[in-house]
Amino acid sequence: MTKNIRTLGDVGSNLLTELTRQGKRLFTLDDAAKIYGSSNSGLRELLSTLVKRRWLQRMEGGKYLILPFEAGREGEWTEHEFIIASYLINPYYIAFHSALNYYGYTEQVSRTVFVASTRRKLKSALEISGVTYRFVCMTDRKFFGATEVTLDRYRVNISEPEKTIVDCLDRLEYCGGVVEVAKALCYGRDELDSLKIAEYAWKNGNKAVSQRLGYLLETLDAGTNEATALLHDSISNSYAPLDTLATPKGRYIDRWKILVNVPVNELLQWKER
Repeated sequence: MTKNIRTLGDVGSNLLTELTRQGKRLFTLDDAAKIYGSSNSGLRELLSTLVKRRWLQRMEGGKYLILPFEAGREGEWTEHEFIIASYLINPYYIAFHSALNYYGYTEQVSRTVFVASTRRKLKSALEISGVTYRFVCMTDRKFFGATEVTLDRYRVNISEPEKTIVDCLDRLEYCGGVVEVAKALCYGRDELDSLKIAEYAWKNGNKAVSQRLGYLLETLDAGTNEATALLHDSISNSYAPLDTLATPKGRYIDRWKILVNVPVNELLQWKER
């Protein structure tokens, strides 16, 4: 079987050199077209050849990653997964379990990167170099609270620590359940602003989030009186499960209108490991 050797002609070399000079290790078809020239009839064929020769990796339609010389003959290389995510959809921010992990609020490692957006992609998940990118569509109301961080000279959007807590309580299936949120509140006790979390929970609009958060802040002694008062003013008259991933059985807490289907000892069991 013939292997594709990492040879590089003049045209391909000029294209990759200019993209690299512009700091675009990840680029789009349009980026390449601006460099290639006015006649782009052969551009797609060139890019396809560069992919076959392991100079490029195609992430999805019209989006590419430059594989550096250090990648070797087999082209084994990948960019930081958050940087790749930033090229896959817009607007976006890194969210849920991925944000928890970035801030050091969970010890659980995942090969899935969760990406929040107001846009819905045709495919909700995409695999690139062994990493799954999971796209979670949000309403405009809930799409807020992102900040920028720098990763290897790239600016990447990620949910603020406080917004990460709220997002996870809103969509527990994307963080691993309420125990992971309890861990985050404990790990981040000295840096998280509980009033800011409460304000974000109110802004989110899902009253179940306020109910879960209020119960957790009081149970874990992780919030201020001002934060819990704000949350209590925004709870529903209906009971919400503490964890949507657990069996809907347990005791009812009238103060927070919460069905505690994950006992306190299970919320804190991770501390004993």
